[in-house]
Amino acid sequence: MRRLWLIALALVATACSGDTCNTPFGDGADIDIYQTGFSALANPGGTATVNRGHRGIVVRCESLGNYVAFELTCPLDHDMQMVPDERDFAMSVRCPRCGSQFELINGNPCTGAATACPLYRYETTFHDGHYILIW
Repeated sequence: MRRLWLIALALVATACSGDTCNTPFGDGADIDIYQTGFSALANPGGTATVNRGHRGIVVRCESLGNYVAFELTCPLDHDMQMVPDERDFAMSVRCPRCGSQFELINGNPCTGAATACPLYRYETTFHDGHYILIW
């Protein structure tokens, strides 16, 4: 009986040891903020999406020359792409399936089922006065 208890405990520990916050991500991008579709990034608070990454990348201008980029794959449901919050895309995105909402300042969850997992954050570098390298 003790052996069965230990096996059951080991199975539960193994099942729970996976990192549920291991959001898939893909290739980054090199974008020109003055190119059509990305001009909002020339201003603080401006956002744009890039068709790269796993399900897309959202980029936000914190201040001129300072950018954050997050994967649009829901950390809880990797089959879902995050969508802009209807109220203010510059500040948050949400998953249409699980309802989780995430801040675009730091990628942290605000509400919903994915409250333990932030959005995957890409590294960014601003160079030559108008290119954002995302990796």
